[in-house]
Amino acid sequence: MKIQQWATLVSSWVMVLMLSVGLAEAANGTLKYTLKYKDPTTGVETNLTRGYLYLHDATKPPPMEKFFTKADYVNMVSFGNGTYADPNVPAGTWYIRITQRKGAIKPYGPPEMGDFTWMQTAPITITAGSTLDLGTLYAYPFAAAPITITGTVKSQAGAPLAGRYVRAQTEPCRDDGYNYDINQCGPVKLLALQPTDANGTYTLQIKEPGTYYLYTSPCISADYSPYTGNRCEYTAAAANPVTVKIRDVRTVDMTVGVYP
Repeated sequence: MKIQQWATLVSSWVMVLMLSVGLAEAANGTLKYTLKYKDPTTGVETNLTRGYLYLHDATKPPPMEKFFTKADYVNMVSFGNGTYADPNVPAGTWYIRITQRKGAIKPYGPPEMGDFTWMQTAPITITAGSTLDLGTLYAYPFAAAPITITGTVKSQAGAPLAGRYVRAQTEPCRDDGYNYDINQCGPVKLLALQPTDANGTYTLQIKEPGTYYLYTSPCISADYSPYTGNRCEYTAAAANPVTVKIRDVRTVDMTVGVYP
């Protein structure tokens, strides 16, 4: 009798374990892709076989090059020929980056000069029990700043304005509608910030492709602290929002109506 009871108990635990594993698998989806590098001069394609997958929860603010954040999911499931298929990606919406290191295989840390990397600004969605195939992805050599935005800041009369801060950020500036106190231009929002020179010229170096909002101001520097009463005039670029890709060199000029 005791042997039969133990057999029944063990059988029950096995069934519970199988059910738990099944539920865990059902909560995951599969992500497939092929990772390559295409030489821009020769057109020769090389399979990248050691690329790590980095996913950031898209319910959180997007990761920015200037402020690297730890990935929520890191894995590498490579077949050794440039193709990847990870069956354990948790269901959800994710910002994605794939990076193959230039030297030793290491999963952690931001991309470095010489690494091959690929990313996109739009998040991907993994559905439980389903497969998302991204197709062939072409990585690019990671560089300090593969995107340039440049231009001049002038008054309405056409005079160059020196010493004005120009910044690129992922969200538009907003004020409170009454005192014009800026509450969405804090330093964690910006990706690049430079003052204009004596000719009113500025150059911003940006690492990530995507869509940005450009602003110029005499006082919204990296040290600016947004709080009620700390008013700071700013002018948005007429071209906002500005979308850029890797290796883009964009010219965005700005005209300031009132020069404080």
